[in-house]
Amino acid sequence: MKYIKNSKKILLLAILLLSILSCDKNDDQQNDPQNPTDGFTINNTFYETPNCYIEFDEDNQDQFNLFFTNGRMADNPSYPDGNTDDYLFSLNTTNWVFYNLTDEENPSIVNPYPNIQTGTTYIGHNSDSVVLYDGVINSFTSPYMLNGTEFGYGDENFGTVYNGNLPEITINSYNFDTTTQTGTIDVDYTFINTQGITITGHYTGTIGVILD
Repeated sequence: MKYIKNSKKILLLAILLLSILSCDKNDDQQNDPQNPTDGFTINNTFYETPNCYIEFDEDNQDQFNLFFTNGRMADNPSYPDGNTDDYLFSLNTTNWVFYNLTDEENPSIVNPYPNIQTGTTYIGHNSDSVVLYDGVINSFTSPYMLNGTEFGYGDENFGTVYNGNLPEITINSYNFDTTTQTGTIDVDYTFINTQGITITGHYTGTIGVILD
């Protein structure tokens, strides 16, 4: 009986640990904490983004989105305080990368959708794809909680923003299970902003899913 009780305790601890780590398949951790590589570099300064999300276009199936961040993301279905932003962010979010990948620049993604191929370099949509750092997330009037984490929103002063000039992202590896909504991805990406500054980034790890 003592063994059974201990086993139950271990199982309960494992369940609690998994719920604390993530309900969106991210773990907020670098693969190598001593030499972090999940993030982007601007002017020799490294900004961590240990989490990744993917969003599929279920309606039009002509695009998909990739996000890299040092916080958490969520869809905004409830519109707290009347906020109509597409996405909500955990309050600790300061760094964020967004790649909007459309069939206009990447015709192969729709045959069949989403046709994400490894070893392929995709072009992000200029007007939407961005790199952001030193962001500040605003709280709602009443704290908005999801899975024990408070979420808020960014406004027009949401950090230092760089739009890309033909931003490129190379999918080195990609695996995704549509049944369990889990997967992993390995990417390298490059932005050249309007001032000619080159921004490079990398991510290797698990994928969270944003519902469209």
